[in-house]
Amino acid sequence: MRIVNEIANLSRARDAEHVFLFQQLIALITSVFVTKYNLAVFFDKLKELFARENEAYATITKSASTAVIVDKDKTRDDGLRRVDLGVQYGLYSDDAATAESAKRCMIVLDRHRGVYNKSYAENTAGIDDVVERFQSDEYAADIARLNLTEAVESLKQLNDDFRTTYSGRTPERYARVSGDKMKTVRAEVDAAYADVADAINAIYIVAAYLEPNAEDAAEIQALADALNAEIYQFGLTLARRGVGTVTEPTEPTDPEPSDPTDPEQPEGGDGGGTPGGV
Repeated sequence: MRIVNEIANLSRARDAEHVFLFQQLIALITSVFVTKYNLAVFFDKLKELFARENEAYATITKSASTAVIVDKDKTRDDGLRRVDLGVQYGLYSDDAATAESAKRCMIVLDRHRGVYNKSYAENTAGIDDVVERFQSDEYAADIARLNLTEAVESLKQLNDDFRTTYSGRTPERYARVSGDKMKTVRAEVDAAYADVADAINAIYIVAAYLEPNAEDAAEIQALADALNAEIYQFGLTLARRGVGTVTEPTEPTDPEPSDPTDPEQPEGGDGGGTPGGV
């Protein structure tokens, strides 16, 4: 007899769906329940394995995607181009002091010409040098005269943002290893949960039939109902994206009572009139 439903299509769930499901299921099984019904040997193993799954999942999701890195790299390079164009514009100023400031600043920019095409590390270092020089006492007045103080500060922030994102990225090779680990530990979590579910089914049989205890049976059934509700929602989530199907649960109903038959009424009679009636 099974009161905890099996979980269909577990292997087809996405990592996030799998993690969320087991977060919900594990949260429903309290330490008080585990202790009362001696389920620690099964439940502790499940929690230990799920902790490993959570760790693997966190490692994978921490890894910034290549698209994010590329986008932030382009954004900070555009920031450098804005500063460069501002300095170039100053070269053609009618104001001699402004043109002279632009010439001095252009020397710094020319030193890093083509930095966009270099590695991320070299690009970052090159922009660091440009910002550091332009914000130094030697060039700050020139940058202010060219109305580029805010543009240089913005460039610094964009470069710092890129550095933070790139440095926090998990190396691709490590991410692949974590992905392989995720597949393995997911299967282990599934098996450990199946053991827990089997144990809950077993203690219900004991409480309901072998050693009847109505209070315990009701408590175990209530947990099973809560677990089944989460399993049903999980099935709905998968079904919405075309994985498997779910059937709306229905409450059992008693059959409609049929009308009693008059023992003196012959089969096929119309039940009307009087004996020998007209």
